[in-house]
Amino acid sequence: MPSFCSFLVFEPSQTKLVISLCRGAGWNVRFIPDPSKRYKFHKSGHSEVAQPRALAAFGSLGDGENHGQLLVVEAERTEANNIIQLIRAANVVVEGFPDQKYGNPSGFEISDDASEQASIFKDIFQTNGFFELFSFKMERPVAVAMAVNAWSDRRIVYAIHKLSKSYETDAITPWSAHPRYGQIFEKHSGEFSDHVRSSIAINLAFSAIEEMKLQVNSSREKPRWLDDKYTWNPTVLKDIKSRLEKVGINPERTVDWVVRGDETELTIQPARDRFSDYGDGQIVRDIEFPLPDAIHACSYLRNFMTAHAFGKETQRLGPYEVYNVQQVARFLILSICGLFNVWTRDLSEQMALQLRRDEC
Repeated sequence: MPSFCSFLVFEPSQTKLVISLCRGAGWNVRFIPDPSKRYKFHKSGHSEVAQPRALAAFGSLGDGENHGQLLVVEAERTEANNIIQLIRAANVVVEGFPDQKYGNPSGFEISDDASEQASIFKDIFQTNGFFELFSFKMERPVAVAMAVNAWSDRRIVYAIHKLSKSYETDAITPWSAHPRYGQIFEKHSGEFSDHVRSSIAINLAFSAIEEMKLQVNSSREKPRWLDDKYTWNPTVLKDIKSRLEKVGINPERTVDWVVRGDETELTIQPARDRFSDYGDGQIVRDIEFPLPDAIHACSYLRNFMTAHAFGKETQRLGPYEVYNVQQVARFLILSICGLFNVWTRDLSEQMALQLRRDEC
């Protein structure tokens, strides 16, 4: 069976967890010492080298230091690439922002011959162009868990890839949307290319929701609203709530919809006046949407702003509209994969608990 370098580096203490997770999807993986030697791990964190020419100055390992461990996937090329790329896409979804420093390479086949392997490690992996592809993320085991949980359902796999591509197309950092920072970004742009980029990001994020079959289903025969006051059609509302419940998501959960600065954004109908507790009514005007309303708001932007020929309202799209649709899709993916508010330490604790149970 061929072996493929993933360029995904893990902290040594994470390897048992990752192997255990991968077994759940039937993946044949193993770890080898990271040939790039780009990272050093120690009790207080890790150190990183940006360029291969700095490796010599990086020095040898000190007391309590270790290099990272590299994930190697043993599979045919297409399957190996699908596994590696899904973990990378899941990592973007977990973090809610793409890491612009790293590319998204396919697996690099590693020879079984020891001398040829050593030559690849030194003469290729420790040179510019390849060295930069080796990456470490502390919460990557959560991305592995997401990829594993999605592996058996092609729709969830596509949802993860679509949302990841949405983030790579246009995104703001999650911390910049925190209410303590108020309005950081200009809400609108006069540049046509910005309108196109924002629209593509929204379309991809909403398409991720559709892949999970969690969009609001309505039609001329079965309208979404009963009247001009936007009263939900009970049949339509019951349908979306039942589909959310079926995948283990509480339909009564609320979602914060970020609205910042002056009232220049497109008003999403219906306009709910359920403001978040932390809003100040001026700069921070965030809305607390019930989950069905939040999903509807995403479809409203897609249907009337981004999916068809652009109109005069298109220039009112901006980074906060993109962020909102992405965050709804992200919440749904994390929830459907059983990983909302789950971190690497939680997965480690779950594995330790399971081991203790197996020993009893």
